[in-house]
Amino acid sequence: MTIGPAFDDVLAAAQTGAGWAVAVLYRDLQPGLLRYLQAKVPGQAEDLASDVWLAVAPKLGAFEGDEVGFRNWIFTIAHRRVIDHVRKSARRQTDPVDGMRFEQRAAADDTADAGIEEVSAREAIGTLTAGLPADQAEVVLLRVIGGLGVDEVAQLMGRSAGSVRVLQHRALRRMARRLAATQDAAVTN
Repeated sequence: MTIGPAFDDVLAAAQTGAGWAVAVLYRDLQPGLLRYLQAKVPGQAEDLASDVWLAVAPKLGAFEGDEVGFRNWIFTIAHRRVIDHVRKSARRQTDPVDGMRFEQRAAADDTADAGIEEVSAREAIGTLTAGLPADQAEVVLLRVIGGLGVDEVAQLMGRSAGSVRVLQHRALRRMARRLAATQDAAVTN
């Protein structure tokens, strides 16, 4: 989930346009970015992730910082893209295409394993954040999936670090109570 000590060299190479370095950054951040976006805006994660990378590309050469700063930068852009998407969706209606039209089309490669893995991750994230207020779910997603620190989440959400800690604590307590209740129900059945 992190590049580690080689990050500075990878970033420097990516800033000069080395395709291998951009690929390393992409492979490191894309899975977590997709999980975050899928949890925030189901069905739009791929498009929003593309928007994030399109926003990163022209500014990559000017980025200065370490790996944590780079991760924060990416997730800040993602967070803003989610907000923009929600605002745009509220203003316009869309007509989704019936999924039955695409079921008959064959995939170019065997995507069954990738699909099962993605569904499992999506279900786990949905289960974890189900029943949480939006601000608590946002903190959990940014801290766990995004790998951001308390200060970075506080800055991103426009809150104090103490407020983020309280939201995270409440979310974890609520999730623990729900898990305990589920386990108790399973034991009694």
